[in-house]
Amino acid sequence: MVLFPGELSMELLLVPSEKTSGSGTQKLICSGWGFNPLIKWRSGSEQRSAADNERRMGEDGHVAVTSRITVTQQEWNEGKDFMCEVIDNVLQKTVRKSTSLCTGRL
Repeated sequence: MVLFPGELSMELLLVPSEKTSGSGTQKLICSGWGFNPLIKWRSGSEQRSAADNERRMGEDGHVAVTSRITVTQQEWNEGKDFMCEVIDNVLQKTVRKSTSLCTGRL
């Protein structure tokens, strides 16, 4: 990915699940690129803890961070909204994306 100076970007992905009944889990992956990106997850007003976070620095000095959360299939099927927020205090910018079963979008 090519970033311009002062740019902050992100992607939010839903990992396909084989189970669609009330059991099982859904996985969401959020990736952010900037100079010092930090990822936060929310569902409604509740902050969610990430299963894991991974950081790496590119040759151009930008940092990429990837974060994953796992939600229950029941939460997903109820249509709860899950938001990924990427904050970069160096760039003083924040970007957000959200998804849910009901919106059917990322």
